[in-house]
Amino acid sequence: MVRKAFSLRIVACLAIATVAVGGAVIAGATLRANDKEEAAPTTTSTSTTTTVAPTTTTTLPGLIQPAAVMLPDIAYLTTLGPGSPADIVSAYQQRLTDLKFDPGPVDGSYSQDTIYAVQALQKMYGLERSGRIGTSEEVALETFQYPLPLHPTAEANRTEIDVTKQIITLYENYQVRLITTTSTASGENYCYNTPRLNPTQRICEVATTPSGRFTYYFFYKGTHQGVLGGLYNPFYFNKGIAVHGYDSVPATPASHGCARIPMHISEYFYTLVHQGDPVYVDGGQDAQILSSSPIGGGSPAPAPTSPPETSPPETSPPVTSAT
Repeated sequence: MVRKAFSLRIVACLAIATVAVGGAVIAGATLRANDKEEAAPTTTSTSTTTTVAPTTTTTLPGLIQPAAVMLPDIAYLTTLGPGSPADIVSAYQQRLTDLKFDPGPVDGSYSQDTIYAVQALQKMYGLERSGRIGTSEEVALETFQYPLPLHPTAEANRTEIDVTKQIITLYENYQVRLITTTSTASGENYCYNTPRLNPTQRICEVATTPSGRFTYYFFYKGTHQGVLGGLYNPFYFNKGIAVHGYDSVPATPASHGCARIPMHISEYFYTLVHQGDPVYVDGGQDAQILSSSPIGGGSPAPAPTSPPETSPPETSPPVTSAT
């Protein structure tokens, strides 16, 4: 217990990433006017009263930060992982749940769901993405504070995809609703035939997840088959790029452009967002099409400098080209 108290006192000295906290404040303009204006001197004196406009100040709600806690000491275990004592695992699972990381059921079983949640924490703090809980993770969880949003003055309900850290943060009413690990575009070259049925074109491009502000525009319940395979419960926000469930969510970028999330989170993620909600992607790369050739002969079409802009479908699902 002495070690625990000591760890809390020295947490600021640990070699883990500094977390910025707080919301942003937008100060509105204050209009000022004299309480009384006197007219030019005449035989009679007349005064006019001017109404002073009220001060207008808009303050966005700051992040509600979690209180510090004491978690079971794991020093004697070295690290916490699969096979560790259930009572200790449960305590850490509960803390992850309270912090919106979703480790799966709080049942004492250090499952893959728990590994994904721990990896999200490790990504946030710049720790090794082992999925196991060591001393650094223990202290981080005990004293956890939400970092400053990527877009602190943006919409109250929004999704922020941090390509650099490989994390997705979902905000609801300016507060953190969910933090999950993700795996975005690998940066590798790949080719595919399109459309999926009766293809007429072969396209080669670089796997990228472009930065920008987008909006969710189409959701498909279940497995949506695309030219590169199936996407589970995809919610599309940028042409064929979606947030979707996948059996494998590596700790590093591995997709063709989509933002993969763990399957257990994809079972309900779509209930937390709505069509039209904004999606902010930061740290991504611009789309790069290398070539586009007709299938069945003919001269290849020159590679465009950027992918063609197409409007979202009104009634039919998008042509998926990323997983």
